[in-house]
Amino acid sequence: MGDAPPPLESVNLPAKRQLEDAVVDEETKRIRTHAAIADQVPPAGSRDAGTAAGEPVQVRAAPAFESAPDLAQVAGDGPNRSVVAESKVPTDDLVKAANGELPAATAPDGAAAAATGEEVEQEEDEEPPVYEFEPEEESARPRDLYLDTINRSALDFDFERLCSVTLSHNHIYACLVDGKYFQGRGKSSPAYAHALNDDHHVFINLETQKVFVLPDGYEVDDASLADIKSLLYPRFTPQLLKRIDASLSPSLDLAERPYYPGFIGLNNMKHNSFMNATLHLLLHVPPLRDYFILDPLPSSSATSELVRRFGMLARKLWNPRQFKAQVSPHELLQEVGNASGGRFSITKEGDPVEFLGWLLNQLHRDLGGTRKPRSSIIYSAFQGEVRVDDQQIIKTGEFGAKPHFDLDRDIKTTKTPFLFLALDLPPPPLFQDAVESNIAPQSPLSAILAKYDGHTTREDTQQGVLRRWKITRLPPFLVVYYKRFTSNRFLEEKNPTIVNFPLRGVDMSDYVDPSQPLSTYYDLTANLTHQSLAGTAHAESRWRTHVHLRAPRDAKSGELTDGVKDEDEKWFEMEDLQVREIEREMVSLGETYIQIWERRSPTGTWDLPVETPKPKGQRKEGAAALAAAATTKK
Repeated sequence: MGDAPPPLESVNLPAKRQLEDAVVDEETKRIRTHAAIADQVPPAGSRDAGTAAGEPVQVRAAPAFESAPDLAQVAGDGPNRSVVAESKVPTDDLVKAANGELPAATAPDGAAAAATGEEVEQEEDEEPPVYEFEPEEESARPRDLYLDTINRSALDFDFERLCSVTLSHNHIYACLVDGKYFQGRGKSSPAYAHALNDDHHVFINLETQKVFVLPDGYEVDDASLADIKSLLYPRFTPQLLKRIDASLSPSLDLAERPYYPGFIGLNNMKHNSFMNATLHLLLHVPPLRDYFILDPLPSSSATSELVRRFGMLARKLWNPRQFKAQVSPHELLQEVGNASGGRFSITKEGDPVEFLGWLLNQLHRDLGGTRKPRSSIIYSAFQGEVRVDDQQIIKTGEFGAKPHFDLDRDIKTTKTPFLFLALDLPPPPLFQDAVESNIAPQSPLSAILAKYDGHTTREDTQQGVLRRWKITRLPPFLVVYYKRFTSNRFLEEKNPTIVNFPLRGVDMSDYVDPSQPLSTYYDLTANLTHQSLAGTAHAESRWRTHVHLRAPRDAKSGELTDGVKDEDEKWFEMEDLQVREIEREMVSLGETYIQIWERRSPTGTWDLPVETPKPKGQRKEGAAALAAAATTKK
């Protein structure tokens, strides 16, 4: 196209005509192309992206001909006037139009029409379409990449947070595809290797709850991950806990199985059934549960690991968005073994009373409690006080006569705080006939509580004293345990006596100092029973806990709210992972070992709410504020 045409004198006339026709044909196509390009150039000075600002558009000039070509062969029978007109368009005008130097009226089509002397209809210039593009996001990666690979049924955040490869506690991530724990997310970390080897890409940090995609390493923040984060660290508000307590309808897990928050099973790893039963007792005490869930202190770094893990178990047990209706106390029990120096372990059997006493005192100390009453939530909820009178025994008079208190001699009186009361069971009969051997001995609760009426005496043969007891202060939640096991050098025996007790309205007025102006009515909150092989103390032991699903009552009258019946109050029996509803008459038929009673006023409400102690820092600030206020008044 750019080569010069051959000399015309060296060819004959037919060849010359054919050569000229071909050149005209090619040149006409090229002119049409340039004209189309010129029409598309905006007249306001917009330029093609390939042309630098301020540079003119370079258009190659058309070759000159010695004589006008005959276009009859090109257009058919007659001359094609439009082709002729286009062939005579000045190239200078095209260059100026492309550079924006000509107005719209001097477009190339108008110049061609003026050159031929004919009126050619000027087509309206079509404006180029305007395309609207949305601004791109900062990250070009899709935020929901790999989220469809998450397997929620495989997730379980109850176990010790250890890397399954390095056994490290630091920077642990959980794979949201298979639920395994791995350390780190760098290129040399086990989580990075797991993402490459197993094609699992979504991981969550167990501390920060941030979700990352590996091996790419970018963070994902999607609303669909809210339920997983809630399973990892359940969050509550006072309003949510009130709704849970007032609701009589169950929640649903991933498999659409109904369950009641708080009334779910605890996994038995090996021999931790006695600890599971004890934990259910405590975590169904409303003030204790509310404190460990709502107060910021138990979840802060200022407390011990035992307190934090106990609070986490409380959150998981009462979570209304469980993936499955069970919780494993593995994390808490691992720390229990560490804090107790191996005294309580998941690998050996133990006594719930010993575990309860150790756990309450350890939580009290870790929360900054002192010997003062109500110095922690533990003392505020469970601590009472009993008066103990002692007198030396002087055996005089008739042989075999029972000793009694002599008012003329000195009586040593001491007041002792307690977290739970020990109740003595009447001894079973030594001899039984064939019929009585099939009948378990029974005793009413009032006869057992008579130990604390201030008149009943017991003889302590080891110390040689006569002793009697009287309760001087009752706690909001009274914990009692029955002495069923006695041991000597040869064997351990169990007292099978059945205790008969009501579920509501136990009056403790006969066993407490009348100077206490508080209510003495108590309702049963939780009940722990023991079952073993007949004739043995601990062979094939089974520990069960009975807990009460309360029906909502009016705060003033204590009556059931409108639309609620007595049948709506339910009792559940829980043994490790087994949770089943039982009739209320069945609660008192087992061999009761530990009970928690809740104090109420005659109207059915607490007359003395459990006081929540403030942290030491807040106590100092409060004392300083009071001192400043007193100074201001002076």
